[in-house]
Amino acid sequence: MDEKIVYIVHCVDTEGPLYESLEATGERIFNAFGLSYQLTPQKLEMLQQGIGVPEELKESLINFLAPERLKYNSSWLEVDEMIDDIMSQSWRMKYPDDFGNGYTFNWFILDHVGFTINPRRRALGYNVIYDHYIEKINSFNLDDKLYWHYHSTPFYYEANKTSNNFHFSNEHLQVLSRRVIERLYFPPAYRPGCHTERPDSNLFLEQWVPIDYGNQGMIESAEDALQNDIGGGRYGDWRRATTEWEVYHPDYLDYQKKGSMKRYIARCLNLGSRLRSITRDEIYNAFSRADSGKKTILSITNHDEREMRNDINHFMQEVRDVQKDFSDVKICHANAVSAVRSVESIPYEEPTKFNITLVDNIITIEANKALWGAQPYFCFHTMDDRYIHENLDFHGGLSWSYVFDSDTIELKNVLAIGVAANDHYANTSVYRLDVSNGNTKIESRYYKG
Repeated sequence: MDEKIVYIVHCVDTEGPLYESLEATGERIFNAFGLSYQLTPQKLEMLQQGIGVPEELKESLINFLAPERLKYNSSWLEVDEMIDDIMSQSWRMKYPDDFGNGYTFNWFILDHVGFTINPRRRALGYNVIYDHYIEKINSFNLDDKLYWHYHSTPFYYEANKTSNNFHFSNEHLQVLSRRVIERLYFPPAYRPGCHTERPDSNLFLEQWVPIDYGNQGMIESAEDALQNDIGGGRYGDWRRATTEWEVYHPDYLDYQKKGSMKRYIARCLNLGSRLRSITRDEIYNAFSRADSGKKTILSITNHDEREMRNDINHFMQEVRDVQKDFSDVKICHANAVSAVRSVESIPYEEPTKFNITLVDNIITIEANKALWGAQPYFCFHTMDDRYIHENLDFHGGLSWSYVFDSDTIELKNVLAIGVAANDHYANTSVYRLDVSNGNTKIESRYYKG
């Protein structure tokens, strides 16, 4: 008989430092509650006690302004103080699972790009946060995985805001293309910015990314409904999605409904947040489901811009306390991909291998097996420093090609070409062709989540 297991998957929306002034806190209060205050330290302290707050909003605002919610890691120095601690072996083994593994993080990396205004002092630039965490993970010799987190570009290009429109800009393509060409990386898993998916992102993700930790299916609380910035499904609308700790395939027309798309969507609730937070009851539900014989993912998410240690400590205490009622159920710390593979019993595959040839001005790409999507992700870096994503010509079977000419771009104006794909096991294959000197040098990388 299979073991009864709860897979604990901690997804960190990895966004780097964040600064918030009193003025910015006041703006957030107005956006959430419609209340306008000229904040001073003294006024903030009064509001944190509910003094001068309308009675119907008092509890919500006190929770909103809890000191721990206003404590940001405002510089890389502050982020690293926390990261260096939680990446240490001694810290990880404070919370071992039942298989002897230490605590595991899944870093869903955001690039702050496409902005002209940056009042919250975010770490701007392609691959800036990715590189910082790669260096940390390598220095601590950890097996933590990096995945993809993305916030849609806001209409006024302000780094402190987001939108629901995935295709307002092509920054998502810029991020992916630069990751492929510059870092030999392509994501097998995704976490949506502001927990927000919409039909456009639903269809885009279906082409490329097998695993999605977006679902925050919960009944909307009265407290959430009172907050203008999140009430009524404005951001992170999962009100129609399953509230079970299960993985599902979405519908083409409604990502919240179960349907016939291939992508796996897992449920993931917030840790130490003002909305859709993990509760003891939710933890109990996960264990109860596993105890019934269903392998179960218990997934949480928070941000590296905030202090995480106390919330993790409380969460793991609750997990171990609830586990006392389920003596046959074990916990296993897992990465985002391996957890879905396990609970969905996805058959093992070796990563896709591509045979890539470049003859004159035509590149031909042949795969040795079926891909996740209809074609490989194809992109190139040009002499005038553009990163361009393109569609391929499809020849049926597992063969594609592309012609570089005056109607597209001449090969002499291309520095590098990127080809990437996931497969049905969520293995990733990434190839880079350096064509800058007239010769073709091919590099490749394969990884299993």
